[in-house]
Amino acid sequence: MGQTIAEKLLSRHNLTQEPVKAGDIVDARIDGAMCHYHFMDVHKLAVQAGFTEGIPRIWDPDKVFFLVDHHQPALSQSIADDNAAIRKQAERLGVKIYYEEPGIAHQMILDYGLARPGELVVGMDSHTIGYGALNVGATGISRNDLMYAMIFGELWFQAPSTVKVVLNGRQPGYPIAKDIMLYLAGKYGDDFAQNMSIEFAGSLVPQLSIDGRACLATHGVEVAAKFAIFDADEKTRDFLSGRTDQAYTSLAADADAEYEKEIVVNVDEMPFVVAKPHQFGNVVPVDDVKGVRIDQALIGSCANGRYEDIEIAARMLKGRKVAKGVRFVLSPASQQVYLQCLKAGLVEQLIESGAQVVTPGCGVCQPKVGFVSAGEVCITATTRNFKGRKGSPDADLYLGGPLTVTAAAIAGEIVNPKEVFHEL
Repeated sequence: MGQTIAEKLLSRHNLTQEPVKAGDIVDARIDGAMCHYHFMDVHKLAVQAGFTEGIPRIWDPDKVFFLVDHHQPALSQSIADDNAAIRKQAERLGVKIYYEEPGIAHQMILDYGLARPGELVVGMDSHTIGYGALNVGATGISRNDLMYAMIFGELWFQAPSTVKVVLNGRQPGYPIAKDIMLYLAGKYGDDFAQNMSIEFAGSLVPQLSIDGRACLATHGVEVAAKFAIFDADEKTRDFLSGRTDQAYTSLAADADAEYEKEIVVNVDEMPFVVAKPHQFGNVVPVDDVKGVRIDQALIGSCANGRYEDIEIAARMLKGRKVAKGVRFVLSPASQQVYLQCLKAGLVEQLIESGAQVVTPGCGVCQPKVGFVSAGEVCITATTRNFKGRKGSPDADLYLGGPLTVTAAAIAGEIVNPKEVFHEL
């Protein structure tokens, strides 16, 4: 019997060099460890363990990534103080890969070519899983596990079983990755990949941009997956060209690999969908909530702050205006994405149409930028919509794709995008 991508990944990295099947527990060599703006949590654990200066060493200065992200410039004195402490720790440990700039660590990992096909990368954030867009086995881990991984360059894993998600159909002239994952969560439950690896396949996959793949892989954690991995192809190699000079060897499943289950979706038959408050899997066709008035619309985060998400908003706003009384806020996922949008003239178009473009980072996804008050309604192309995610627990948060969010921002209410954008 052949192997899935996850089984091949952990076989390649198994310290015993023995082949791995789903369910096996292995000690695996890792290729990268991502630390973000909460690194001081790990530092404090080391101090509690008796290392008075913090983590005593890192196993490889080229494979530990310090990305001081989320909220830059610092939004509070406590964040500023933590950032200063992280700088000192990075210098003490001899960290070579250090970025402190506006943006989201996960997009910065992609921008700077720090995760490559066939690698095993861990990080101190659940959305680390998104690097699977580039054929990387990536997963979020606890602070305790990260401390161990940083010191020794290895970690234990239980090889997951795999669900194969076959996406067939045509890529339209707008992003649909968010709608796909919401549709899957609504139909099969937001735990359909519990502790499993997702492999994406089907005729749609070669048509998907890296931005679209990153959205799908990032949302793997919202359906409880351990990994969410795409095959590497020409688009993968083109994306990495100029971003890294490191050699890599991609992974692909065997033709006779054994899967826990297989889900097939024809995206041509898939409606626009939204997740109603207050759960990712509380999904209905957008027509079921048509007419719900909104106060705020958001596009951003590690799921939807990429160029294609912002481009579709700017394109659809051309010749149109944001509805009176609606706050439409967009946040690029990184400085590189922001620059790409600036060079393309997207920011000018957005501002002329009444939208707000804010500093790259995680603020629009967390309760940091764009708070909502009790009784307000927000539709958002970010990661999560649980109660209180954007401030008041008495506000309603809907999740949708960037096209659906833009349509609502223009109409002032949730609406089917095809009713607003007749050119689709």
